[in-house]
Amino acid sequence: MNFSWLDNALWGASLVGHAALILVLFLRKRVREFPIFTGFIAYEVFTTILLFFISRDGTRHGYFLAYWITGFGDYPFQIAVIFEIARHVLRPTGTWVRDARRTFLAWGTGILLFAAVLSLQLGPPQSRGVDLWDSRITLFTSLLTVGVFIAMAAAATRLGLPWRSHAFALGQGLAIWATISLMEDFGHVLLGWNRDFLVLVHVRMFAYLVVLLYWIVTFWIPEKQRPPLSPEMHAYLLALHRKVQYDLEGIDGRNL
Repeated sequence: MNFSWLDNALWGASLVGHAALILVLFLRKRVREFPIFTGFIAYEVFTTILLFFISRDGTRHGYFLAYWITGFGDYPFQIAVIFEIARHVLRPTGTWVRDARRTFLAWGTGILLFAAVLSLQLGPPQSRGVDLWDSRITLFTSLLTVGVFIAMAAAATRLGLPWRSHAFALGQGLAIWATISLMEDFGHVLLGWNRDFLVLVHVRMFAYLVVLLYWIVTFWIPEKQRPPLSPEMHAYLLALHRKVQYDLEGIDGRNL
C-alpha cells in the first residue's frame, strides 16, 4: 500500500497523540473515572499499529478488510463513551438526577430515531455493500454524538449542574470531532470518493489531532473545584435525604 507523505504524517501524529493520552490517563489516575474512554483510546492505538503493519507487509485486500473490521469496532466504543460522559455529568451525587434522566432519555430517544431515519435515507453515489453501510453507520454515529451531547448539555444547564469538569471537556472534544466528521459524512454523500472528498478527510484528521491535544492538556490539569449546587439541586438532594430517612425509620419500626 502506498500512502502520501501527508497521510503518513497524520497517521504517525495520531499514534503519538493516542499514546500520550493513554500515558496521561494512567499517570493522572483518570482510568478509574473513565474506563470506557481509556479502552477506546487503547483500541485506537492497537488499530493504528495493526493497520500500519498490514499496510506495509500485507496485501491491498487484507488492508481494506482489516480497515473495515476495525472501523466497525469504533462505533460501539463511541456510543458507550457518550453514556459514560452522561453518567458523570448527570449523576453528581452518584445517582441519576430524576429530572435530568427524564430529559436526557426523552431527547436521546428522539435524536436516536432521527439519526437512524436520516442515515438510512442517505448514502454516497453508486456505493454498495460494506462501503454503503459504513457510510450510513458513520453518519448515524456522528448525528447521535452531536445530538446526545446537546441533550446532555441542555439537561445539565437546566438543573444547574457543573460544566467545568473532565467529563464535560471530554464531551466537548467528542462533539467537536463528531461535528467535523458530520461535515465529512455529508461531503461523502454528495461527492462520493474523489479528490475533493479527500480534502475533507484530511480536515477531519487535523481536527481530531487538535481534539487529542485538548484532551491531553485537560486530563493532565487537575479538575477545578466544582461550584456550589444550584437551589434546585439543593432542594432535590434535601428531599432525597428526607425520603431516605423516612424509609429507614419505617424499616426500623417494622423490625421492632
